[in-house]
Amino acid sequence: MDSGRVTIEERPVTAGYELPKPSRKVILGLMVALVLYVLVREVAAALTRPIWCDEVLTMLVASQSNARAMWNALSRGVDSHPPLFYLIEKAALHIVHNEHIGVRLPAILAFPCTLICVFAYVRKKYSDSIAFLCAVLLLLTTLFHTYATVGRAYGMLIACIAFALVCYQRVPSPFWTVMLAVSLMLAESLHYYAVFSMLPFYVAESVYVIWTRRFRWQVWAALALGPVPLLFFWPLLSSARAIFGAHVWTHYGLSSIPITYGSSFLTGGAFGVALVAVSVAGIIGARLLPVEGSPGEGVERDPVEAALLLTLLALPFSTALATYLMHGPMSERYVQAFVLGVALAMACAMSLARGKVVLLFAVFVLSTVAVHEFSFWRSAHSLRLDNPALPVEALIQKAGHPDLPVVFSDGVPYMQLTYYAAPEWKKRFVILEDPAKALKYSKTDNVDKGFEILRSYAPLHAYPLSEFVAAHPAFLFYLEDPGTGFDWLRIYFPEEASSMQALVVEGNRRVYLVKMR
Repeated sequence: MDSGRVTIEERPVTAGYELPKPSRKVILGLMVALVLYVLVREVAAALTRPIWCDEVLTMLVASQSNARAMWNALSRGVDSHPPLFYLIEKAALHIVHNEHIGVRLPAILAFPCTLICVFAYVRKKYSDSIAFLCAVLLLLTTLFHTYATVGRAYGMLIACIAFALVCYQRVPSPFWTVMLAVSLMLAESLHYYAVFSMLPFYVAESVYVIWTRRFRWQVWAALALGPVPLLFFWPLLSSARAIFGAHVWTHYGLSSIPITYGSSFLTGGAFGVALVAVSVAGIIGARLLPVEGSPGEGVERDPVEAALLLTLLALPFSTALATYLMHGPMSERYVQAFVLGVALAMACAMSLARGKVVLLFAVFVLSTVAVHEFSFWRSAHSLRLDNPALPVEALIQKAGHPDLPVVFSDGVPYMQLTYYAAPEWKKRFVILEDPAKALKYSKTDNVDKGFEILRSYAPLHAYPLSEFVAAHPAFLFYLEDPGTGFDWLRIYFPEEASSMQALVVEGNRRVYLVKMR
């Protein structure tokens, strides 16, 4: 190594606020209590949160008789995750028969793993107290409030990336290098877009080669193995692209990136950008700029970690650019790994701060978490699920015309409400599809094509528009505001119907009597 460079070997850094040594047992006890609380809270949230559209699809594929049947369903476009995710979900639903918990059990278990990984990563470089605060910070994000209790792969994906960060911090140890490969391969086996979350590791290791002029072939081998599962699942991805790729749904653009940063921390885009700016400053200050101090109190420069965390923070940019070039779908839920970058960047920033500043940050984080959690328990104290179909059924009943079918404008609420509706209402609830008209009015035909496929896999009342209108010249039409952007029927019927009469309007819900020409 050049004499002008400092080593980047890992050594605990003591700069910043450090609790007294005896308090480490207290911090570890608080961390155990945090993990136990999170598990209890997630189960309570799962019991009180209705199953939503995508979770219905998860259960639909997981309910297939075997792995081959799952593969066939995925190849036809029923859903969009790799097969391993549904095998895990199938096992979870067998373990827990309550579907609200069973379908969400993998995510429920994944979030505590993410907490532990963040704590372990930060603890290796900084104090236990800072590590605990960074873990608690995750309770102010959508990782906890949304993805920790949703029956999709996002929570498990984040846990895999968090564990990969811990592994990468400890390479080139043979054990941790192997675990790095395993964690990345598992992430790719759970979600196709995991490959984008691997970019920070490639950038960091490239910086390591440049900085040290050393090539760690074992680490590169582990990183190269990460995307390998994509090769095995490529036929499924190609099939989905052939079915939906010509007019893929996406409402994500450059203006969506600040919103992603903000909404992931339960706030607005402006605050999200400010938070990222502070994160970038913390990383640069702690890991790139030398800090003078008394012997043993300086913060070491570490361009490798700086590259890792900065690229992680930029994940919404890099993924949005890649999906734009590949004409693929993009959503903020695909890039939630950047939240890990913010949490770890806060550790960098706190390592530079004086004790009183860190104490103020701790008061802010802990008090905000307390307010959020008090609000949650006040609303969920009975642990009773409010059936989302009941108010819709009551609204439609007020409209009269019990002999008419009810057409839904949007497939997203339709999937959820038919899951919870009483049998007599399920018979009346209808969704219509017409890919050509959907493309004309909403610029994508993905949802309509999806319902064409789902007819063969679920007892849904999904019909081609022309056939239904020919058989039912009069029907009820239900819509909610705001829509999802796929509810093109709200535009089509006012243009094409001979009459459209509002029967009931309550809040954002409306029921119309539609008569076609």
